[in-house]
Amino acid sequence: MAEELARLDRWLNKTEEKLDGGKIQRPGSIVDACQALSKARDLRAEFDTREKPLETAKELVGEGDAELKALTQKCERVKKLTDFYLQKVEALCVIWASGQVNADITAIEKAIQASGSKVKMTGDDLKACVTEIQAVLVV
Repeated sequence: MAEELARLDRWLNKTEEKLDGGKIQRPGSIVDACQALSKARDLRAEFDTREKPLETAKELVGEGDAELKALTQKCERVKKLTDFYLQKVEALCVIWASGQVNADITAIEKAIQASGSKVKMTGDDLKACVTEIQAVLVV
């Protein structure tokens, strides 16, 4: 159990570093963007498998254990970062594919909703995301 938790901790560190604060990189093409989306979805799905030892440890030891608490907080932080990154990459794909790169926020919101996307961001988060996407895509 301890080795599995240590493995989870190392994986969280590596994942957090790889996500680099959730920044998106300029893809070479829409195909590259879609591949990045697929990888982001795979990464998010990997959490379900990776965090099982943590859930088991919490059941066995209890949630009061300081080390488990710290690992749980780290896991939640990286999971939120992964979710946010996934939403940003999905938004990037939708915006690029719909030709809305230079559109205003209202048109972009409509494009995202029309696409059936699961992007769920608050207005301010969406504006920040769109600004980042536009900065990445508009050279």
